[in-house]
Amino acid sequence: MKRFESDRYYRPADTEMRLIATEGTLAIWRHEGRGPTYQKIGRRIWYFGRELNAFIDEQRVEPTAA
Repeated sequence: MKRFESDRYYRPADTEMRLIATEGTLAIWRHEGRGPTYQKIGRRIWYFGRELNAFIDEQRVEPTAA
C-alpha cells in the first residue's frame, strides 16, 4: 500500500507528514541522523514520497509467537 505519492516532494509542515511524525520530531531526527531520507536545498527540507514509503515499510514489526 502506498501512503505517499511516489513522485511528489513533501515539506515537514505538510499535513501528510503527520503519518510519520510531528514537524519537531522530524527536526530532531534530522539532527540525530535518523528518520526518513531527506534533501536539503538551501535552508529548505524536502522529503520524496518514494523515500517516505520506504521508511514506513522499514518500520514494520513482525510479531513472534511466545
